[in-house]
Amino acid sequence: MECNIGDNPGYKYGNSGKCYTYSKGDEAGRKNAKHSAIMQGTAVAQSTGEKLMLSKEEIEEICKDFDVDGVQEFEPLIKNDENHLLFGWAYVAQTINGEQVYDHSGEHVRKEDFQDLEMATYIFNIAYRQSDIRHDCIAKGYLVDSMVFTKEKIEAMKKSGHLVGDIAQGVWMGYWFPEDKDWEIIKSMKAPMFSLYGSAVKEMVEEV
Repeated sequence: MECNIGDNPGYKYGNSGKCYTYSKGDEAGRKNAKHSAIMQGTAVAQSTGEKLMLSKEEIEEICKDFDVDGVQEFEPLIKNDENHLLFGWAYVAQTINGEQVYDHSGEHVRKEDFQDLEMATYIFNIAYRQSDIRHDCIAKGYLVDSMVFTKEKIEAMKKSGHLVGDIAQGVWMGYWFPEDKDWEIIKSMKAPMFSLYGSAVKEMVEEV
């Protein structure tokens, strides 16, 4: 939120956070002050377990301030109404051009850490395999398709001649929803998207 110390404007996290100030008219200073407040908020959230709430609009503004391409959305690409099947990207870490993707929380999976997401997906496929709707933790859908597109797999596909062009590094999944009532809920959504639900150890980085 915005704050002031004397004649200097600034930004802070919540009512009790430190006010990071900048000189009026100093755009670089404004960005750095805002960045510092965000980093403080993230540190507080990590230490207390509090969820750092940022809207899509706020994330887009932050990305604009720090020359990040912005939040990219990957909606399900295939929806088979007759058979109640939904397919799409569960997570995309890098685009086909190798560019970093930032998710709705302003977070990202670095190239060097992509294997962690890969292994977590395999464990999910073995141990859980189910989908709820809107994180209600009630199983309604069942896994029928899963593929983690790693750099190594993509290169192997190209060498075998079975992949023309490029594909993003990410996790593709498909689910079957047997109940008509559940499928009707999915159909009513303007833009249904897969959302990962679980726990992870996050690491603070300097760029948002």
